[in-house]
Amino acid sequence: MYSKIIVSIDGSESSLKALKKAIKIASTWNSKVYGIYVINTGIYGTSVVDPALGVSDPSSDRIFDLLKSEGEEILKDAKAVADEMNYEVEFLSRLGDARDEVLDFANEIQADLIVVGSTGKGMTKRLLLGSVSTAIVTHSKISVLVVR
Repeated sequence: MYSKIIVSIDGSESSLKALKKAIKIASTWNSKVYGIYVINTGIYGTSVVDPALGVSDPSSDRIFDLLKSEGEEILKDAKAVADEMNYEVEFLSRLGDARDEVLDFANEIQADLIVVGSTGKGMTKRLLLGSVSTAIVTHSKISVLVVR
């Protein structure tokens, strides 16, 4: 039985498929579903110490605002999917590296299952940084479902 399910949302078609699968699973068990979007602060490079602490330069602030806005749109689209499936999902966003933030959040809420898409937003990022789904599968202490 799954009581708390987390879905990693990144705006890709694969993550929306993962959300749909998580909702189907959750409806069987009457589970709570959380959709998490992570704003990757690592893309700022060396110009920002930590935007969460308010330490940044003006150009980085603009980048952060754009990324935050993009995240809001992505979560809006994900919410539309949940609404279409008539299932309540709690959506949230966090700052950091998705690989760490998803696992940390799973630990914080004592989730039973993490659902991820098999591919993210871009092949180039995956080749350079490593796959978020691979990292979650490798390091998770709970079950992970990879949706294709």
